[in-house]
Amino acid sequence: MLTQIRKIGFIPLFSPGVTPAALDTLGRAGITCAAFASSDKTALQTASARPDFMAGVTEVSSLNEAHSCAASGAKFIALSAPSDEQTAWAQEAGLVCVQGSELLGGVVPVPTEISQDENALAGFLQQKIRVMLGFDLRHVGINSPDENTSSKTADAFERIFGFPKTDRGGAYFAGEIIEVMKKPFYGTHGHIAIATRSAESAAYYLEHAGVTLNWQSAGYNPDGRLRVVYLQEEIGGFAVHILQK
Repeated sequence: MLTQIRKIGFIPLFSPGVTPAALDTLGRAGITCAAFASSDKTALQTASARPDFMAGVTEVSSLNEAHSCAASGAKFIALSAPSDEQTAWAQEAGLVCVQGSELLGGVVPVPTEISQDENALAGFLQQKIRVMLGFDLRHVGINSPDENTSSKTADAFERIFGFPKTDRGGAYFAGEIIEVMKKPFYGTHGHIAIATRSAESAAYYLEHAGVTLNWQSAGYNPDGRLRVVYLQEEIGGFAVHILQK
């Protein structure tokens, strides 16, 4: 559950209550978690009744309250800085502690007027997702038939624009924005690298939106988290991959 919440990247906080339409809107956006006030048992029960939906609360003030929230369907407690006492209450009640500061987007309060309007909520969520992922252009990759051609191409960018040429094994770079492959690689013309604040979350939302990823191309950091993966389809003759910032 914690792994899934980290992929989602943030927890919408509803207060007071939540409507079935709002939960539908969350699901369409790929967001299968939300938090509520510990006293809002109706919202907890409504959300937790949905298959595969993770309902939680933001604070608990006692062990009895933790048990009460769990009985109403809560699966987690989202805390900004959990105390040892709160952590112990959560564990005894069978709840997972989620530290909001460890999530890419944190815990995000949803204004009441937005939560009651499906279109407004959809726009609000998409904006939060875009800001959270922080997509931007990292570099453009150029395919070359061999290392000699790659070297000459990088030389040209250095000579004309002053981008310093460096050899990085499989490619020459000109600065940080031009990568010239030493042999044909992904893409008819080359590839485009789109950087993101979280490759794991970006992959999750892209696949939810219907984008097919080429998981054979995936690379991972030493901690096991996704670092890079290509989209299956080219765009304008270019392969495209997302890249962890």
